[in-house]
Amino acid sequence: MTTPLLAARGISKSFGPIQVLDGIEFEVNAGRNIALCGENGAGKSTLIKLMTGVYHPTAGHVEVDGKPVVFPNPKVAIDAGIAVVHQEFSTLSALTVSENIFLEKEPRTRLGFIDRRRLKADAETLLADLGIDLDPGRTLDRLSVAECQMVEIAKALRTEARVLILDEPTAVLSSRETEHLFRILAGLIDRGMGLVYVSHRLDEVFEICTDITVIKDGGVTSSGTIADYDHDKVVAAMVGRDLGDLFPPKATAALPQPPALAVKGLVVESGLPPVDLEVRPGEIVALAGLVGSGRTELALAIFGAAQAQGEVQFLGESLPRRSPGSSLARGLAMLTESRKTDGLFPGASVGWNFAATSLGKDAQPYALSPANEERRAHSVVERFAVVVDDTGQPIDSLSGGNQQKVLIGRLLENAPKVLILDEPTRGVDVGAKAEIYRTLRALAEAGVAILMISSELIEVVGLADRVLVMRDGGIAAHLTGADITEDAIITAAAAGDAAGASLDRDPANV
Repeated sequence: MTTPLLAARGISKSFGPIQVLDGIEFEVNAGRNIALCGENGAGKSTLIKLMTGVYHPTAGHVEVDGKPVVFPNPKVAIDAGIAVVHQEFSTLSALTVSENIFLEKEPRTRLGFIDRRRLKADAETLLADLGIDLDPGRTLDRLSVAECQMVEIAKALRTEARVLILDEPTAVLSSRETEHLFRILAGLIDRGMGLVYVSHRLDEVFEICTDITVIKDGGVTSSGTIADYDHDKVVAAMVGRDLGDLFPPKATAALPQPPALAVKGLVVESGLPPVDLEVRPGEIVALAGLVGSGRTELALAIFGAAQAQGEVQFLGESLPRRSPGSSLARGLAMLTESRKTDGLFPGASVGWNFAATSLGKDAQPYALSPANEERRAHSVVERFAVVVDDTGQPIDSLSGGNQQKVLIGRLLENAPKVLILDEPTRGVDVGAKAEIYRTLRALAEAGVAILMISSELIEVVGLADRVLVMRDGGIAAHLTGADITEDAIITAAAAGDAAGASLDRDPANV
């Protein structure tokens, strides 16, 4: 029996009276890729932080090569060969690719200055070794999100790492970029590296992982080789209950009422075709398309967060001067794709983030009630099962999926008549997805009009009453009823493109 490269032995962690992890056993072996699965708040991130020196265990210990170790800080863990690619980027946009990769590890001249020539050469060697085609001298503010993710991976592997931990690495990647990442990971496994793969996308887990450990409520509920599992077994271990049908029934009755949202001849960018679309009260309309098809840009233009030429009508009234503030005041709300940069107030409390767009709701004249805000925040915690000890704790301390639940709850506080949702379940576990789907369908049944962007085809097919497929900035197809299939969406999105074109994400099994 081989000795694990990295292991957690009976690890427990408490924060005051709160027990987060309880007696976790977890091993990372050379040449193996182990999936670490669990609902948001199950304890995955805490376990990773314990194994990399961010936290120290209340009980138990970490082993490297079979020997107990204590990592006083993450730097010591990195020096021991434990590298992490976090879900949230740690790169600096003003620096170049090479500067980001070797940040704080820059090669120096004999006089102590940064050796720019060697820095560039070392970056080129590392990128070539990983099969990443990037210019080392390019600043990150000129790269796509996917390219920045590749820089994060290269940064993690700049040293002689033997264990690589990846936290939701494909959340911002297209299927083509995901396939490239998987080839990189396969090469690392062939070299004998041990990988830990954290993802809510179970199709990826079954595609690339050799082993799996499932955590629920701070304890291991199941562990073994991936060949012994199927999707139902993993889901049952994660949520501890039968989810039933993941997607609620779609609307069956016709919708004769006038549209709540109408877009007429909207041109987001010069040279792109004008867009016409309608969303009626009580229906969920999905936008699908290839990377760069213009879905997010269109949504931002409708909401007033980006300039565009053309007409947007809300409840029959034209909105010539749109802005996020005026749209929200009218009842048009939007969940943006990037919660970190466009949705959250980092450092502020969970309660404040929840109440940020409705601070005056139920308030007395000339006064805001912190107690009232806390009460309302507790309501979203209960509704979406947000894993949080105290609504007064910083929003940054929550997992990405729990942050997403807070943002969705915040939108609903304003009682919107039209909802625009850009990737509403990104980073959200399967149990929470089911709850969000039920919430969206209930909102539609109550008369809310919903325009949804999703990169998961199963989500589009399972939830949308109508699908608008975008290509090159325009609407390429309009699908309804039985015509809403994965094949139909892919065909319409990729028609006329080069062979091998793919949607943002391959169909994701849950």
